[in-house]
Amino acid sequence: MKIIKTAILLAGISTAFAAQAAGVPSEMFQPRGAQVIKSKAQGNGEYELELRVRKGSVVKLAQQAASHAQSKGYRVVERKIDRDDADLKFRKDSRELNISIEDKDNGWIEIDEDLDVNN
Repeated sequence: MKIIKTAILLAGISTAFAAQAAGVPSEMFQPRGAQVIKSKAQGNGEYELELRVRKGSVVKLAQQAASHAQSKGYRVVERKIDRDDADLKFRKDSRELNISIEDKDNGWIEIDEDLDVNN
């Protein structure tokens, strides 16, 4: 009986995370294997997303994020990429996408993204 309760609980948690990630706008960068820490629609088409990925390369993730944004029609406004930190800013019409990637030295890389609408 305990195993069934655990399986049901895990299925519910998995479904909740999948549903949460499904509502994320397509222009937001989500690398394969990333864990969603925070996913929040802020109204007026604005969105906030926090992810984390297992140890990897900040530089490669920043390049992938830039390619993803550009494939969605965004142009690069600001790009600062270092070995352990990256800050990217993109614009498309009245929309602005900010992506910050940081190596936390604890086995994780955090990715913070904000999608803003400037009226």
